[in-house]
Parts: sequence; structure tokens; C-alpha cells
Amino acid sequence: MHYCYLWNRCLFILAVLLPIAGLAQKSDKLKSDTTHYESQSGMVTVGLRTIISSFTDGDPSAFGYGAGGHVRVQLIERINTEWFGDIITNNIDNKAHRTDFHIGWSVMYYLIPTRGFTRPLTPYVVAGHCFDETLVKLNGPNGASGSRFSSAVQGGLGCHYNITPRFNLSLTTQYMLHLGKEIDAVQNSDGSMSVVTHKNAGWEGHLLISISANIKLGRLWKKEQE
Repeated sequence: MHYCYLWNRCLFILAVLLPIAGLAQKSDKLKSDTTHYESQSGMVTVGLRTIISSFTDGDPSAFGYGAGGHVRVQLIERINTEWFGDIITNNIDNKAHRTDFHIGWSVMYYLIPTRGFTRPLTPYVVAGHCFDETLVKLNGPNGASGSRFSSAVQGGLGCHYNITPRFNLSLTTQYMLHLGKEIDAVQNSDGSMSVVTHKNAGWEGHLLISISANIKLGRLWKKEQE
């Protein structure tokens, strides 16, 4: 149930943001067609972000929280790329904890012309791939631990809130699907906990929400000739 609740909240947020972006686009059409917007091709952006993850390891009250950073390199006006790293931790029944390390990349496609990011909102779809190292450790100085490596694909929706053309806040909601051996902290019949790694590989998914602050530093290549 907690997955449905979190997903519905994310959809509600995006359902509010996307129509507003549509209104911004409609309003922008009232401007002269000769309005000039600076080309964004080659622009490099750096950002820091906070993360909420829906990995709960059987505890619906526990969500994962973390932080990360990314570098974005815009290829053309409506396609941006993102190269990111994240660290996310989960509390498991106050008896163990899980840590996920993400490193990967994404492609962002803007749903409306960017127009130099001069409008308040710029919505986008995003998809990509990442590698994930997961560590599960029982609480205590001598607690047992285990780890697994997995590969994941992710996709979702997001929106920039453009405070200035060079500075924005971004909200992104993605679903990540990991392929690898599952690892869990399980409770034994005597009440103790053990870390178990399953032999067979399987799919494990989670919802990931990130809120980031981003600033543009400059270009990797010369902007297009006017």
C-alpha cells in the first residue's frame, strides 16, 4: 500500500506542475516570434540533490533517505544528459540498516522548447541506467553484514523550476528496476536477525524521488553560430 500512496503523491505533484508549464508555454507564444534565446548546446550544469527512496525491506513506515550530486551536459536544445552518484540509507526495523550506492547516467528530453530556460517551469521525461552496490548490516559493532552488486534501469518524469536561466531547482520522480541477487535482513525464530543473500538473481524495484539545486557553469564547446 505504501508504494501506491507514494506513487500517487508523486503523480499528484507532477499533475500540478505539468499544466502550469503548459500555461507558461501558451503565455510565451504571445511574445514576438523574433525573440532571441541563447543556445544551450554544450552547457554544463552541476547540482546537489536530496533523495527519498521507497526501498522498505518489509517495514512500510521506513523509507530510505540520502544525498548525491550530478553533472549535466546538454547536447542539443531539448536533450540533456545527467551523470550522477547517490548514497541512500534505510532503517530495517531498528535492527539493521541498508546502504545503497548508485552511480549512473540518464537522458532528459524536454517536453516543451527550452527557450533558454527563461520560463518558470520546464518539464521533462528521463530514462537511464545505473550500477548499484548494496550493503546490509545488522546494528551493533559486531553485526553481520552482506553486500551485492546489481545493475538497474530507470525512467520517470521531472520538472525544472527556473529561478534564473542559469539556476534552477529540479524535482524528478523515477522508478528504478535492479537486476541482481537479492539481499535481506531476516528475523529468525529465536528473534535474532541474519543477513541472507539469495542464490538466484531477480528483479527488485523502487521509487526514487530527488530534489536538486543546479547551477550552470559554462560550455564544453562553442555555441552555435547565430
